[in-house]
Amino acid sequence: SPNSKQLSDIIKLTPVLDQLSRTKANLDRLGEGITLERISARQDYMAAQISAGQIIQKTLLEIEFVEAEIDAEQNLYAELLSTFTDDRDRLVAKTNAAAFYTNGALWAVCEGLTIPTYRNSQYAIPSGITGIVAGVVPSVFSLWAMRQYNGKKRPSESQPNMLAKVFDYPTVKEVEYPNSVWEFLNTAPHDQNGNPIGRESRRDLLIDRWIKDRNIPAFTDRNSRNQLDVLTASVSQKGGLNIETLSARLAMLEQLQGEVGKIKRMLLELAMVASNEKDF
Repeated sequence: SPNSKQLSDIIKLTPVLDQLSRTKANLDRLGEGITLERISARQDYMAAQISAGQIIQKTLLEIEFVEAEIDAEQNLYAELLSTFTDDRDRLVAKTNAAAFYTNGALWAVCEGLTIPTYRNSQYAIPSGITGIVAGVVPSVFSLWAMRQYNGKKRPSESQPNMLAKVFDYPTVKEVEYPNSVWEFLNTAPHDQNGNPIGRESRRDLLIDRWIKDRNIPAFTDRNSRNQLDVLTASVSQKGGLNIETLSARLAMLEQLQGEVGKIKRMLLELAMVASNEKDF
């Protein structure tokens, strides 16, 4: 496919596959006999196959390097998200319980004051005041519960993650992309005729997809430094780490991992060429 050919050029496999094709044609031309020329041609063919296999294996390990770091970050963010969510749910449950208890108690007092007694036929004023309080207090608790939707807010980290380089932020070696993966993300995908699909690279298309994704409300502007500082964990922001931020990171990392994983399908096709199952 055109995209596999593009990947072959990126990882410098194309010259090796061309050599493999030439040595295979030469080997076929020499027939089945045992001659020094055919033995030499056979050695050239095997050497080209080994070289192609080494390049493919190296690229596969580079992909797994990226995927392993993404997995590690996803595990960390998932654990933090679980903690933040549990804390939020407990706080909301306590707030709702307080609203129910106070509402019930205050309305009980309010209705109790309306019962006529021997000396005082009706406590109209105290009953009305208590009724007002019975309506206001639960409403305050409900508003407080709504404010807890994003849970606790903590300062965000200042240690870049795998999203940092995608947005041109500085990185450290643990989150640096191998050349093969990075060049793949920075090239435009091709259609079946071998023509680029638009001018945008795979990285730009991925960022555009994140902006349009309604499940990632924490990212709406690719030029917003405040949003990117928090999402890439590059610059600490007060209150930047919360449920919404962690959910956004998980969704973005999952889609990034899927985009990187596409390289494996192309590597399979190139491996089939190297093993003479497909023509190049």
